[in-house]
Amino acid sequence: MHFQDPLSQFIRHLSPQVEVFAQVGLREPWGMAETQLDCGAFSYLRSGRCVVEVEGQAPIHLRAGQVILLPYGCAHRIMSEPGVPCQSVSELFDHQTPEAIRQMNIGGDGAPCQLMCGNIRFSMVQHWGQDPKIGGMPNTIVVDIDPGDRLENYLTWIYQENLQQDAGHDLAMKHLLELFFLEMLRGLNTLAINPSWLRALHDRHLARVILAIQDNFAREWTVEELASLAALSRSSFAERFKRVAGTAPLQFLRQWRCFVAAERLVTTSDSVQQIAQYCGFQSSDVLIRNFKQFHQSTPKQYRLAAQGSGPEKSTIHPALSMISR
Repeated sequence: MHFQDPLSQFIRHLSPQVEVFAQVGLREPWGMAETQLDCGAFSYLRSGRCVVEVEGQAPIHLRAGQVILLPYGCAHRIMSEPGVPCQSVSELFDHQTPEAIRQMNIGGDGAPCQLMCGNIRFSMVQHWGQDPKIGGMPNTIVVDIDPGDRLENYLTWIYQENLQQDAGHDLAMKHLLELFFLEMLRGLNTLAINPSWLRALHDRHLARVILAIQDNFAREWTVEELASLAALSRSSFAERFKRVAGTAPLQFLRQWRCFVAAERLVTTSDSVQQIAQYCGFQSSDVLIRNFKQFHQSTPKQYRLAAQGSGPEKSTIHPALSMISR
């Protein structure tokens, strides 16, 4: 029987999607503004310079060889230098064909820039909850790409594959982007960013517990049952889970149920009562009370915000691929 490691099982069950954006010319001075996305975003600065501005944060100056992640797709401005007027990404690329985008030139007649941009849909980030106390991530993460490491190799290959688009391009991009995503997850702990579910998956005793909750979150688990899965005594398991995951086992279970509820609020038209029953909550009132704890909103408010009734949001621009030159 083929052994599959816990992280692979966990990720495959959640089916993350990573997409890279065609090609337009970027020459200084240039600037683009993106509204709140309904997914995560990343940009890889291959050469040149750029600045990323997110409301409420100091400007982030990227160096060549760095990746910036925006796990929650926050509205942002990305430009060659501070103060450059920014054009709306929607106005630039919506309703444009890939061929038209490839012929575009953005900016002036200054130094060129190579910048690869893309989007990441991974429900464990988008719907887990943003509070760092419960395993949320910061709004921006900057990753240094060391010359010659696997991440640089993947990004270079993705960059070249998207430029050439030879036969088999779609299959190559799918697997390369999966490798890129996995390598980014593996590297989070080096940045002192390690969500509770990821920390637990790296623990040989707790990984099987996380997978069991993932597969059967509506079950009325007891601490004793979960401890048995971990092959630990009840007290040793409770202490280990709290130390590694930062929360009590049944608190983690409730958060997982709220994560599933958040995802279903966005992807289905089920009522709150139906979602509460599906997730294993005794009633819609119990779901609402727990949901507010992890998402700082009611289920109804969460659904309305995802539908665009909250802050302005946009989706992935299907014609856009890679910004480079």
